Amino acid sequence: MSKLVLYPNLVAELARHGITITNLAERLGMSRNNLYNKLYGVTNFTLKDLIAIQEVLKSVDSSGDYSLDYLFSSLKTG
Repeated sequence: MSKLVLYPNLVAELARHGITITNLAERLGMSRNNLYNKLYGVTNFTLKDLIAIQEVLKSVDSSGDYSLDYLFSSLKTG
């Protein structure tokens, strides 16, 4: 069974701008594995992480909707 990403809007925006998990992890100063674990709910994002991700997206497209509410709305299950 494959894992579901918890933040589909974030993943969509990263894909839209050609930002890979590896590239984002490098920009955030963390390992790819650490970022992957956060995206899939193994570990939690910190507020610092959330703001840094938001800033990365704003740096590539200042006109997009990169509110934390939008980017980090969780996948609804059940």
